[in-house]
Parts: sequence; structure tokens; C-alpha cells
Amino acid sequence: MCPTCGHVIRIPGIVKLALTLLALGFAIALVWAIGADALFASLWGILNGIIVQPLGLQPPPFELTGTLKQMYDFIFGTTTELPWGGILLILAGLVVGGIGGAVVLRAESRRVQSA
Repeated sequence: MCPTCGHVIRIPGIVKLALTLLALGFAIALVWAIGADALFASLWGILNGIIVQPLGLQPPPFELTGTLKQMYDFIFGTTTELPWGGILLILAGLVVGGIGGAVVLRAESRRVQSA
């Protein structure tokens, strides 16, 4: 809401989708920059110390294999490959944001013409 005129600003759903895609893409890029394997290993260490050991659980060892490993490498990247999943999310966010901008401009021009 604008503090001076009281106009309520409405954001179309397509723009919210674009912002969500961009946020996910940049989050994946950040995980790649930090190092996905190291980040997820430290998260497992925290989870192991807080929940698994105090409850006396003994889960079997988990390892990504086959298609899951290829998908993980595609989304989060490796030390030699870029995180293509994150890059595609960022590009999709830009495209959807452009479409959302066109929707907002068209709605605004209709509102101005009818007034």
C-alpha cells in the first residue's frame, strides 16, 4: 500500500511465479557455489546429531546412484559442471517475468483507456 495515496499495489500471479523461479534458481546457484556435497553432508551431520543418535536410530547408508545421481548433478552441478537445473530455473524466471511484465502493461493500458 502506498503511504501517501493509499493505493493498493496488486502483483499478478505470473509475476509471483517468476519471482519464485528466480529465487529457486539463485538458491541452487548459491548451493553450487558453496559446494552441494559439503553442504548436504554438514546438514546430515546436524540432523544425525540432533535426531538420529539421541533416538537411537540406525538408518542404512544412503547413496545416490544411477538416474538420481545424474539428476542431482544436473540440478546442483559438480566441481567441473555448472548447475544447469539452477540456470534453467533462472532463465525460466526471466521469461515468465517478461510475460508478467507484458500482462501488467496491458492491464495498465486498458485501465488508462477506460478512465
